[in-house]
Amino acid sequence: MMKPLAKTRRRLHFVYMMGKFFINLALVCFCNASAFAQQAPQKQILQKQTPQQDVPVPTPEAPKLEIPDTPIADNFSGKPKGGKDLTVRSEEGRAKMLEQLFRNLSQSVTEEDAKLIAEEIWAVFLQSGSATVDFILLRGITAEKNGDLVLARRMYDHVLRLAPDYAEGWSRSGRLAFNQRDFNRATSDITHALTIEPRHFYALWTLANILETLAHTDQALEVYIEAEKIYPLHPKIKARVKKLKESVIGKAL
Repeated sequence: MMKPLAKTRRRLHFVYMMGKFFINLALVCFCNASAFAQQAPQKQILQKQTPQQDVPVPTPEAPKLEIPDTPIADNFSGKPKGGKDLTVRSEEGRAKMLEQLFRNLSQSVTEEDAKLIAEEIWAVFLQSGSATVDFILLRGITAEKNGDLVLARRMYDHVLRLAPDYAEGWSRSGRLAFNQRDFNRATSDITHALTIEPRHFYALWTLANILETLAHTDQALEVYIEAEKIYPLHPKIKARVKKLKESVIGKAL
């Protein structure tokens, strides 16, 4: 009984956290829209008087999380670098493997050990249960790495239609939307991913990136901390938590 209860608590905590985020985001969007409506007539007058200039809008740094190398390929056998057979044969088997792998990840002693376990987690994440969906997702990942974002988007959308309960599909789609600065879609897709798999540390990283880019520093820090709890030894997650903690303390002073 404890395992289902723990899973329920994780989901409830995530729903609570996302509820706070969306309320704050809605307030910000409303304020920005009101300010824009008030400034629009004045901007039109100024545009008549002065030539248009392209003014870059500064945004906080939101670095990409380096995805560990994965063993996914056309002939994927389910055996990552560690040599374990992590082929998913049932949803019950997937749940048991992930439970143990996430436990091992949180208890890792070295970054190298943690990286190996993360690769094993990714080997499970990247198996949807459908060879067709796996192939389409792989095409999307390859296209994105090669810079063909149009094809990547098409492939990810196919995955979402075919497997709407597949967390990795939503996570990849959300990250692509974030990189294309489509923050509405990025937030929606990442929320889907985390509702399905609250421990998806890469989806948490992307959500924190979105919040940080939109200048919601406090909420971004909360999400980075959640990611750090799951993957304590990832150097970039640790660095982001440290940097934002210093930023928050600096503002308080």
